[in-house]
Amino acid sequence: MDLKLSCFLVVLVFCASFTIAQKRKTTVTGDLTKNKDIGTRVDLGISHQRGKWGFDGTGFGTSRGHRGGSLGISHKRKNFEFGGSVFGDNRGNRGAKLGFKWKFGKRSAAWTGEHFEVRVIVNHCDFNVYDINEDSVITVDEIYELFPQRNDAHKLFKALDSTSVDGKVTIDEFKMMAPQVINKCEYNKYKY
Repeated sequence: MDLKLSCFLVVLVFCASFTIAQKRKTTVTGDLTKNKDIGTRVDLGISHQRGKWGFDGTGFGTSRGHRGGSLGISHKRKNFEFGGSVFGDNRGNRGAKLGFKWKFGKRSAAWTGEHFEVRVIVNHCDFNVYDINEDSVITVDEIYELFPQRNDAHKLFKALDSTSVDGKVTIDEFKMMAPQVINKCEYNKYKY
């Protein structure tokens, strides 16, 4: 590993140990993967919840020199949530994401305060569900948009991208990896 990645990992571990020592809501994750195509890959992540604020960071590095990471922050109020994140790697993939959610309720004198939970059922084995911008590849940002838990979303993306490790998942990669990493996905369900 190079010096920048090593420094990032040391800072990440220090922050994790400091916040854990303060008995706050902190989750630290780590993953070590060995693969003949990418070599050895180390993934570390930390997420921390302090009151209405949430912070998370992830970093990865491979023995073949690919490294990157992301940092995010969010804030929740009664019916409003906003957040943002930045990501990048040493291959020039960079970006930022900002977003907000506002929950609208029926406001009138007769409003009882009742809210409904709405669930949308989708085929979790369909490539098009994950390809939000319909450009025939799935990126880590598209996975982040679908799943609010960044560490889990990052692990899913990493598992789907494990054949090429190029920061994008093609239809062929998805067809090969989804049955292996997503529960109840079978190859015969694909209609491409």
